[in-house]
Amino acid sequence: MLVVKSPLSFGIHNFVAALLLASLFGCSTTPVDRDSGEIDAIEAAQRITKNRERAARIVREVMDTVDTEDFESIQASIKQYEVAADLLDEAVKLSSDSLQPRLERFEIRKRVADGYQYIYAMLDQQCAPLEEEGLKPDEDLLRRRIEARLQANRWLRLSQRDMEFHLRNTTIAYQHPRQYWELQQIHVALGDYRGARTALLMMLDQYGPKLSARDRRAAESRIRLYAQKMIDVEG
Repeated sequence: MLVVKSPLSFGIHNFVAALLLASLFGCSTTPVDRDSGEIDAIEAAQRITKNRERAARIVREVMDTVDTEDFESIQASIKQYEVAADLLDEAVKLSSDSLQPRLERFEIRKRVADGYQYIYAMLDQQCAPLEEEGLKPDEDLLRRRIEARLQANRWLRLSQRDMEFHLRNTTIAYQHPRQYWELQQIHVALGDYRGARTALLMMLDQYGPKLSARDRRAAESRIRLYAQKMIDVEG
């Protein structure tokens, strides 16, 4: 069953949530001449596996050590996730037709975005009361809030790119309704209600009869909501 979440449910709950998918898909690469400075298929497969294992280990370490009440701990965890994302960047580049490295990178990128969203929310809690009273918060606080929002949006777009690539280039056999649901959540976080609505329409088109009545109602309700928000923005 899909879990219905509001846009505001992004953040630390996702930041420390599910582990990476663990199954290893076959990685196929084209052998190349060693003299060209590139690696061959065997070396590529070995590096892909090594990078995926290192990234998964980083995720486990973060989930075991992060203190979700401590600002500095969350910042340090984000930096560790960014290292994991770099490892999976290489794995994606080296794999020509393997699905799993890109899906794992999607999860990591989304974790980074969730972390920056949570930092933004923490900083906004300090800024908003002052702004509501007509006072100006400290310049450094404002700067860090802006930076957190920019970083969150950057990583949201990167994760969006991975999921859209996956859904565009695979058949339904390699997809899941949850992936469309996650994509619409990303669109909402970016303020793109048209994209969010399209993602849910695609989910209904692909899985309509297979979804539970509750999930169909949730999707249809949000489709109507996003249509109204689009009208409000354009009007």
